[in-house]
Amino acid sequence: MIRTQVQTAEYWKSEFALTDSDLENIYNHFLETEKPQTVEALARMVIEQRVRAQLSDVKRLLSDATVYQPQRNFEIGEEIVFPALKLAKGKVTAIRPGYNPEYGNFDVIAVELKGKEREFAANLQVPHILSEGDSETLTEELAENVDTVVDQFLPQVSEKISESLSQRDDFIRQGSEWFVTSLMSDVNIGHLHLAEAILEINDGGPLTTAEILPQLELDPGVDESIQAFSLNHAMMQDGRFDEVSPTRHLRWFLKRMEPEGVQTTPERLVYEPIAFDKALLAPPQLALIQELDDEWSDLPDAPLTDPVVWPLSFPHRWAGTLPLNGRIRPLIASTDSPRQRITLIDDETQQELPGWVVTEGRYIYGLSDWYAENSIPVGGYLHLRPGPQPGSLFIGYDRRRAQREWVRLASIADNRIQFELLRRAIPCGYDDLLIVGTDVLAAIDAHWRRAESGKRSIASLLAELFPPLAALSPQNTVHAKTLYSAINMLKRLPPGPLFAELVRLPAFQAVGDDYWQFDSEQMRS
Repeated sequence: MIRTQVQTAEYWKSEFALTDSDLENIYNHFLETEKPQTVEALARMVIEQRVRAQLSDVKRLLSDATVYQPQRNFEIGEEIVFPALKLAKGKVTAIRPGYNPEYGNFDVIAVELKGKEREFAANLQVPHILSEGDSETLTEELAENVDTVVDQFLPQVSEKISESLSQRDDFIRQGSEWFVTSLMSDVNIGHLHLAEAILEINDGGPLTTAEILPQLELDPGVDESIQAFSLNHAMMQDGRFDEVSPTRHLRWFLKRMEPEGVQTTPERLVYEPIAFDKALLAPPQLALIQELDDEWSDLPDAPLTDPVVWPLSFPHRWAGTLPLNGRIRPLIASTDSPRQRITLIDDETQQELPGWVVTEGRYIYGLSDWYAENSIPVGGYLHLRPGPQPGSLFIGYDRRRAQREWVRLASIADNRIQFELLRRAIPCGYDDLLIVGTDVLAAIDAHWRRAESGKRSIASLLAELFPPLAALSPQNTVHAKTLYSAINMLKRLPPGPLFAELVRLPAFQAVGDDYWQFDSEQMRS
């Protein structure tokens, strides 16, 4: 089947690039429509224009030339168009006989193409893919299959248009929509002050642009879509406002009225990256890193499960947050908003909780009261699944009748952390290796601050933690997961650098099944 270059994947994926003419057409399209346009709409327009231009070229070339097909006979001096060679046009300069055992007798024509002579088969008596069409079908298919070309190559063209427009000051993007600065509606500082007041009397938000816009009295002669686009752009440039929508429909919040734990990352969640030798980690440690799925382990997104289940860690229990780890990220919509306002719904009581996705801090905020009301312990299993609406999540836990279980409880004595096993009522399923708690949170926090101000090393903290934890076991051993859970009471630390330190230091010895022993004498030597 004869195909022009605009009908091939190679053209759109490798050769296509926006020209000045394309950009001028895009600009004129905005002037004609006077409305913001999605990048997909712009891509469709560009593709259609390229196809029309190709059709025009084909018709012009074919007006006094023949489409090359191997089964045809040609004459010296005859002009031929080669669709497979990007519609190259040449003239037959010679004809000689040819033979191939597979094809039999045929002609070989010499054609001058762009100053060079090339040879092609003619009068071929066997079927060939280039013989499946003619000049009429070539133009008909090109005219009729515009939608097919658009549907097939729209994503690639959309991406290239976005890349090109983002480098120009006269185009502005919001989400997937673009517009030109010269057509923007005037939004002045007075309008923004009024928008701030509107949000303030609505508890900071969130409010959609459509809810704010009617109260600002922008120029009524300007289309409402342009007013909305212009207001959104102005608010994005103003530090007082936060765009917090988990969907493409923008919603605004007054930044100063956001919870403190959203404006600033809770101190217990702040991780200062620590370099470590990943080559030290053996398959058992790598498997544990995957299992723990700490948000700072930089693991890829995991396949989405229903529900997503994971154990709560001490830093997130302390801050009332969820981790944005590889299991949970697939549940969160990908947007340009650094903070998203979502709704968390208790899957048992249907209670709705305002939640905040803080992308940079890698956490979801808003669960302090819920954790306390339900007595969720560190190590307790939580689960998440998609909610009934975009931007909502069902949250729950393995509810069961509270039973008194042996729990590791931390305390502080002589400026050192201590652990003992005491019975506590646990109302949910939990990971026995991760569960740690404390009845003296203020003392633990004070000890954490001393460790932070002293910039204590991982080795120093392990040397303090290990003996009281090992004393709880008859074998005088501690599981790596328990060390991870306990050290996060004193320092925000993903498992990678922790496990690398266990392997690196000779004072720690692996004894099998991810359990470790500690020789304090070697640490002092």
